[in-house]
Amino acid sequence: MKPLTTMAVGAVVLALGYGAADAQNGRIKQDRQDVRQDRQDLHQDNRNIRQDRRDLTGDRRELARDQRAGRTGQVKQDRADIRSDKRDLRSDVRDRRDDRRDLQSDRRDLRAAQDVKRDRQDVRQDRRDIHQDNRDIRQDRRDLAGDRRELAQDERGGRTAQVKQDRADIRSDKRDLRTDVQDRRDDRRDLRQDQRDLARDQRSQ
Repeated sequence: MKPLTTMAVGAVVLALGYGAADAQNGRIKQDRQDVRQDRQDLHQDNRNIRQDRRDLTGDRRELARDQRAGRTGQVKQDRADIRSDKRDLRSDVRDRRDDRRDLQSDRRDLRAAQDVKRDRQDVRQDRRDIHQDNRDIRQDRRDLAGDRRELAQDERGGRTAQVKQDRADIRSDKRDLRTDVQDRRDDRRDLRQDQRDLARDQRSQ
């Protein structure tokens, strides 16, 4: 692949990544707004229910007074008011139940969107870690090659003490290389796991 083509592909991938992140942030913002609206609706439902119950209690007291006073026409109106109060109360209780269900659903959506955002951040971090591991491994190999050259030169020059030090440096280089290779293997495993988590959370949205 030509360098310009590689750069163009990289730019497209980066742009797509930012686009997905922006879309996810927009979704999280919308979900949060939905949750706030649901809470406001529930708060209003509770106020309405309390008012309905006050109205019902007041109309029942009116009915009792009118019955004691023998006001037949008013008793009939009081009973109609009580039936209306009960309908209003049932309607508002239903609204509150629906709004609670909406709140639960919007909270699930928000958690899912936040999980996806977190998964994407984890995947990006894993890729950065692997990139750093690759740099470390390349440097370890350069150090190892350099120390081996130093060893060969010191062996040819008969520098016994330096040969001993070169061999110690080579052993250290090999340990560093093994450690960095292990780190890269672990980071690759983390990346695969985070990619699976991302795919799962995206499917659950």
